[in-house]
Amino acid sequence: MVKKMKIKPPFIALYYLVCLLIINYVFPTQKIFSKPLNYSGIIFIVLGISLIVWAAISFKKQNTPKDPFKKPTAVVVDGPFRYSRNPMYLGLTTVLLGTSFLNGSWLILMTPTLFIITIQIFFIPMEETKMENLFGTKYLDYKSKVRRWI
Repeated sequence: MVKKMKIKPPFIALYYLVCLLIINYVFPTQKIFSKPLNYSGIIFIVLGISLIVWAAISFKKQNTPKDPFKKPTAVVVDGPFRYSRNPMYLGLTTVLLGTSFLNGSWLILMTPTLFIITIQIFFIPMEETKMENLFGTKYLDYKSKVRRWI
């Protein structure tokens, strides 16, 4: 039996970032963010990491897995989940945006965009279907009140 390879979103984010950094190193592009503006990226990175940690704590309080391939045991509606149905993905996107600002290259700025597209196509629909099937109207009610991203 062949086991499906399941790549988790943080590794997808890292993959895009590393690939675009390598491409940018081999084929340098014009910087659109220069010093000191590019240092604002640090703020985005800290905010993104904080959002991820806050969401992880909310998952832990509900004793439900963070892994998108595992079966959730609860609909988490507190913490950052009051404002976004996907705060961990939003946090990863924010970290990628901050890294893009720090690097300054327009090419690296494609990283958060590629990540969002991948998550929108391959993860969020799967997760939402799973949540609807497991939790029914409880999840649908939550989904109607809280936006997907922001």
